[in-house]
Amino acid sequence: MARRKLMGLPRSLVRIVNAITSFAIISGIPRPPYTRKNALVIERLGRRSGRRHRVPVGYLDDDGRIIVVAEDGLRSNWVRNALAQDARLRIHLRGPWRPARLRMLESEPESYLRRMNRVHVGLVRSHSSTPGVAELVPE
Repeated sequence: MARRKLMGLPRSLVRIVNAITSFAIISGIPRPPYTRKNALVIERLGRRSGRRHRVPVGYLDDDGRIIVVAEDGLRSNWVRNALAQDARLRIHLRGPWRPARLRMLESEPESYLRRMNRVHVGLVRSHSSTPGVAELVPE
């Protein structure tokens, strides 16, 4: 049986890279293309396993709103996991962990991508199937 790949890479490699990037963001260490100014870490519970999962994501501060372009929109695992938990998750954004809610927007992703980090945007465009726009609302 073929192993499932994410972004064209083996799942185990993606998990390692995400763990390193998450650690760097939480610690305040720049990990190009991400810094604390353009990335955050999302923590959510697995909808089947119940285990905690963390994923680093690039974001845009849109006049105080935290906007994330999810590469696979509603099909993204972190989005599906958050929605299974009543849209609740935790975020690490320049400080302590805090609870937040996920709100999917009907906006066009390109209008946000034009204002985000170019390298991150390139990754999103090259690896996304149906990008979607999400707002993370701290509680």
